[in-house]
Amino acid sequence: MLIPNGFGVLVGVGDETCIATAYFVTVANGPGVRESLGVRVIRCLPPVVLFLMVLSPSAAHADELPTGPITVSAETLGFGTDIGFRGHDDTLTLTLPVAAGLVPQALDTTVQPPGDLAGGRIDVLADGVVLQRIPLATDAVSTPLSVPLDRVPVRNGAATVTLHTVLRPAGEICPTDWTGRALTLLDTRIRYAGTPRDPATVAEFLPPILDRVELYLPEQPTVAESAAAASLTTAIGSRYAGRAPEFVVLPSPPAATVGGGTFTRRIVVDENDAPARIRVLPAQATPTLELTGPAAGLAEQVRALRSDLSTLAVQETATLGGVAAVPQLASDDLTFDALGIGTPSATAVGVATVEFGVDQSRIGRRVHDVRLDLSGVYTPATSVRTGIVTVSVGDRVVDSWPADASGVIDRTVAVPDDLLTRVTPVSVSLQTSGGTSRCGIEQPVTVRLDSASRVHTAAAGTGTDFAALPQSLLPDVQVATATASLADTARAVGLLADLQALSAAPLIPEWVSVDAAVTGDKPAVIVQAEAPPTGLDLPLTLTGGRTLTLSDPNGDAGTVTFPADLDFASVQVLEDRGRTVLVASATSTAAELDRTLAWLRAEPGRWAGLAGDIVFTTPDRDPVVLSAASTPGTEAADSDDAGTVTQVLTIGGVLAAAGLLVAGIVAVVRRGRHTPGT
Repeated sequence: MLIPNGFGVLVGVGDETCIATAYFVTVANGPGVRESLGVRVIRCLPPVVLFLMVLSPSAAHADELPTGPITVSAETLGFGTDIGFRGHDDTLTLTLPVAAGLVPQALDTTVQPPGDLAGGRIDVLADGVVLQRIPLATDAVSTPLSVPLDRVPVRNGAATVTLHTVLRPAGEICPTDWTGRALTLLDTRIRYAGTPRDPATVAEFLPPILDRVELYLPEQPTVAESAAAASLTTAIGSRYAGRAPEFVVLPSPPAATVGGGTFTRRIVVDENDAPARIRVLPAQATPTLELTGPAAGLAEQVRALRSDLSTLAVQETATLGGVAAVPQLASDDLTFDALGIGTPSATAVGVATVEFGVDQSRIGRRVHDVRLDLSGVYTPATSVRTGIVTVSVGDRVVDSWPADASGVIDRTVAVPDDLLTRVTPVSVSLQTSGGTSRCGIEQPVTVRLDSASRVHTAAAGTGTDFAALPQSLLPDVQVATATASLADTARAVGLLADLQALSAAPLIPEWVSVDAAVTGDKPAVIVQAEAPPTGLDLPLTLTGGRTLTLSDPNGDAGTVTFPADLDFASVQVLEDRGRTVLVASATSTAAELDRTLAWLRAEPGRWAGLAGDIVFTTPDRDPVVLSAASTPGTEAADSDDAGTVTQVLTIGGVLAAAGLLVAGIVAVVRRGRHTPGT
């Protein structure tokens, strides 16, 4: 059940409680997949109570609704591209957001059973009651399946359904590969019936499922209008977990009679001399919100929208006031509860594994020296069944100890700095051996970590690569564009949306001039579409129109010189006077920068997978991801050429196909680990 609770919500799943952060609904048992005594909640769902929305009616009635259907992918709902079950017996609980006016009809998917399957079934439950038992085919690699949801009750804008799998292996074998993943649901989609109900008040403007946000500004927006668009982007984006909506900036006014999609919302920002207000516009094909007022009034409205004041705006027009403080964690000692990890647990046969992630953006800064104070319990060892407890970070085991009869976890584990990522994956496993029967089905084991477990960290300072984003920009970031054009505002908003999609904590943008961003002391995002900004030591620069210079943090440089002028665009990360700066620029035309930014967001997960500190693009060529940082372990004393990294970047080969002749390059950079797609 979802219950209003200030700026977030509480979610009850059986006897467990899922609690919202300050900004969106999240599962207290952590991001990603979590297992809990046979029940596992998959990832946080997109918020049902969001910055401008009150809860939808407690129940929907099919006989009152127009026809559908509307289909939404599991990925859009934040459940990932596929849904996996472990072992012989596993349970997943899915909490599905339901927009006002809709009712869930079916979960359509493709079932991929494991090998060596003699038989099995999927039980569909709601409120502990079995609604249907679906037998599994054993003679097919994959089988289409439709799970009815029409009998699942809808309460407070959400429907909770439990899928319970029971699998029986062929013969007397005990398949070990069933431990990690036994049965998988592929290409899962939720089918809804009905027609979404348009919001009538400011408070219910945003739906629980949001695909696209259209921000409408004048052709030459004012600083206040651009600042409002930037703040709205991060405020909305931070509240949708799983998959962030698309943000686009368009010229005012929107076409009132042209629809924009089922889960699209439009926001018009207009600075004028009238009193500040927020209003739901009437007679719009797509629900549209209007923010108007003087510069100070616009800023105040947006700041107030970050607080729970918006839930009180229960009419079509309202004026919000006051300064809303946005909580930030940024502490060196946080509990699992504070980080949204909660009480992760797992029950399985032979090997039970708890998985969770340490998210630097949830901590609120870039960190190192991470220590985990783990507390919890596991199935005790016996005289006939022994075991071992292991803690892994990624694929590396960082600690282990024999399971004993106490069944208590009380351990401090250090996480090596070289394993830290934006979200560092950690797993705690109990592996048993000894006497079992029926493949151990009668003797499952359990691991459970307490929410009072703690994560200790130290601030790591600035970051000089894409992996340090967005945590090294949190919370306050200056945003600057070279011009006051709508196009430059759109580029900045797009970058902020991409960065916010990587973070659970909101970025707080401050719109400033380029000079202020270059000389300021806060982290910054700078967009300069037709010439790189001056005053910053960018890793990649162009001299005289024909010479590329790449510099590492130690000041060593290499060059490539061409016989003809070169145009390129880039997105670069650098450290400047103890802060992180992200620069998006082009040497002559904005079109190449637009192509670069479009490539970055064209593939889900591309931003998250970036390595290095430069995305480099030339006309008619695919972007290249580079790193100008020195290779770890390469010390000046070990080289005849002190300070030079002993790897060669074959950037000339990339450009040669475009007819450019390479003079050469000193080995100061290396290819990023991420290979761009075509």
